[in-house]
Amino acid sequence: MSTIDWSSPASVTSALADVQRAPLGDVLRRLSALVAPLVPHTAVAQLTGFCGHSPLKTTGTDAATEAVTSTDLGRLASKVPVGAPWRGTALLGGADRVLTAVAAAAPDGDGSLLVLIDTPADPLPSAAAELLQSIWDLVTAHLLHRALDPEPEQLARSRAASGERQRVTAELTSSHAVTLTAVLATLRSRSLSDAAARQAATDLAASALIDLRRTAQEDPADSSTLRVFDDLTAELSPIRRYSDVRLSLRPPETDRPVPSETAYAARSVTLTAVLNAFTQDPVQHVHAGWQLTDNALTATVRDDSPNASSDTSIAARRLHRIAAAAGGEVALDSEPEWGTTVTATFPLNPAETATPSPLDGLAPRELDVLAGLAQGLSNRAIAQELHIGETTVKFHVRNILKKLTVSSRGQAAALARDAGLTPSPQP
Repeated sequence: MSTIDWSSPASVTSALADVQRAPLGDVLRRLSALVAPLVPHTAVAQLTGFCGHSPLKTTGTDAATEAVTSTDLGRLASKVPVGAPWRGTALLGGADRVLTAVAAAAPDGDGSLLVLIDTPADPLPSAAAELLQSIWDLVTAHLLHRALDPEPEQLARSRAASGERQRVTAELTSSHAVTLTAVLATLRSRSLSDAAARQAATDLAASALIDLRRTAQEDPADSSTLRVFDDLTAELSPIRRYSDVRLSLRPPETDRPVPSETAYAARSVTLTAVLNAFTQDPVQHVHAGWQLTDNALTATVRDDSPNASSDTSIAARRLHRIAAAAGGEVALDSEPEWGTTVTATFPLNPAETATPSPLDGLAPRELDVLAGLAQGLSNRAIAQELHIGETTVKFHVRNILKKLTVSSRGQAAALARDAGLTPSPQP
């Protein structure tokens, strides 16, 4: 980058334009070179909450960046006010370093943080602070625009990362929920003494930790459906043993290797649906089973609670997301006084058989807002349901209309219903 005349607005804006024209992977390096005359540093770290693919980026000397984590930056973010650069000493990458950090806000509430590493310790001059803040505000706005209107290659990476993150998050959440439910079931069991209940709860927690470490070391490309169902059975066995609700499990009659993301998504859906069923009151019997055919793996969970579940509930939307992350679909069939049946179907060749959804490009929070639009809710009602600001809802609605290439909320709602995000309104 050529030498910048900081007294010339044209020189500064030309250099900033060079940063914004860079490929995403090179933006931080060019930004580092741009601000180096203002704030000398050895490395730079960036954390952008609106980037689903890679929110943490670093550039500079390996010794300063190789150990930096998003946890470090998240902890530092609480010290840095938006609009006022901060300078001080903080723990970064396992060592105390002199840092200069600047934060910028984004309309959806997920802002950005720029951290210059190994900077001078003396106070930052006010003119340099104002210029650094302005530069980062402009770069943040540019990065947000590219995140909301990504290039095809970037969009494909983001979708893959988002799908895998949803699958792993759902799997860990379900596993933790099962463990906590089992521990509570043992502590509440009428058939165990206090001492026996405490010992059983301790054993369950220890076993859960062992299983978690074992699972973290496994990363097979394909998985046996029977083996994964056996793991599911073992995971639910404490609940079956100590809960008053009768839980029956039926494994698939046939077995063959299927993609791991398919098998574990089916397990996550089953665990989530079973736990949802156990929260219904009253419920006496829950049945879960898998069926494997040449074309699909189907997981079914039925309960006999007279309180019918809604396909638009938060729990139901979570089931839809878990399945969608692996190319599957979920259907809920509820009948008051009879119970609810959850059916999740996963195509075994999703790349060949699954039809791309027009909703694939939407972020998780945008899907939440779109579900509210499909139910005919106002911005205020959506904001109350999701516990976010009404301005944030308006921001998401605008992005949803743009991504779906529609001009009205009604058209977006129709696309959502056609894609199965929420059922069509009854006549």
